[in-house]
Amino acid sequence: MVYQNKQFKFRRQPAQKLLLSIIAVSLLLLSACSTGDRGAKAAQPTVIATPTIDAATRSQGDTQLQAFGQWIALMKDNGGDITSYQQQYDSDKQALDKATTTAAYQASLKTLNSHVAAIRQPAMKAELQHLQHQLNQQAADFGKQHTYYDSFDKVTYPLGFEYSDAGIAGWVQGDMDSAQNIANFQQAIENAQMYLTNFQAMLANSADKTPYNQPHKTDLQLMQHYDKAQKRVVVVSLFEQAVRVYENGQLVKAFLATTGRPSRPTPPGVWWVEGKQSPTVFKSGVPKTSPDYYPDTPINYAMQYHSGGYFIHDSWWRADYGPGTNFPHQDSSGDSFSTQGSHGCVNLSTKDAGWIYNFVQVYTNVIIY
Repeated sequence: MVYQNKQFKFRRQPAQKLLLSIIAVSLLLLSACSTGDRGAKAAQPTVIATPTIDAATRSQGDTQLQAFGQWIALMKDNGGDITSYQQQYDSDKQALDKATTTAAYQASLKTLNSHVAAIRQPAMKAELQHLQHQLNQQAADFGKQHTYYDSFDKVTYPLGFEYSDAGIAGWVQGDMDSAQNIANFQQAIENAQMYLTNFQAMLANSADKTPYNQPHKTDLQLMQHYDKAQKRVVVVSLFEQAVRVYENGQLVKAFLATTGRPSRPTPPGVWWVEGKQSPTVFKSGVPKTSPDYYPDTPINYAMQYHSGGYFIHDSWWRADYGPGTNFPHQDSSGDSFSTQGSHGCVNLSTKDAGWIYNFVQVYTNVIIY
């Protein structure tokens, strides 16, 4: 093995000391009785050098131990079982402390590195599970306290259902099930944190009595949080069933909307316009026996904000928009396809959708909360 920047020190072992004492005494006795040349010099013993562990190598060990401890703390904070990892940590620390040679230290460091690599994914999964639980619990609590009684079908619906298992919390589970590496888990965690941030904004907005066509504090806070305040942003308020359009932090236009029904919620999050089509035709892609079926439908203005068929678009068959229209209702158009909320899209009148279509570009930000 080649060592760079070696430092050595000479160290006499107890046995070497004893041997040197014996030699010294022998030489003294010989000098007292010998008739030989008193000017001859005695041969000096050879001392073996033992390499120390250099500072850079020790620093690697300290850094990795600290990282291991942080991963263990993260896993513990999120309710994960840390028993085996704590045992590994203690064993690794002891091995590094006891190592007396660079080779022994590096062998222990290699084991420590493998343990750090092995805990990362389970720790991130525990964090993601914890975030999902938070989202589910907060959405459930909000839904118990905020309900919508639908006189059309005589059913009481929980508000905030877009954040439940039927909505975005289900997406978190899907991200967790499909995650295969550290990058997947990191992205899923960032997404879950985004959903929680938007949920808290919806919670605050639910108590705001500001008219839908005026700037809202939660809109501005979200744009600031996501560093979108100096850009064009389309904000969709699920609680208000409204759309507000901002440019450089200033409200430009506001519209009433209809978003996804309870069984097909509009996904909250921070998205962007992925593509624009005018005109186009929407196809349901499900059999006529499905409750989600609809006939091929011409659309005048379509702006996709998320893959999987999520659009901001005109719904010329509707006459009514705003609060309650995402639940079963009697639309004044009389059209049977207008009695439910959308399939996850954000529906607008043809005039309003046309205005937004001409305002936005590909990559224009879309914040839904």
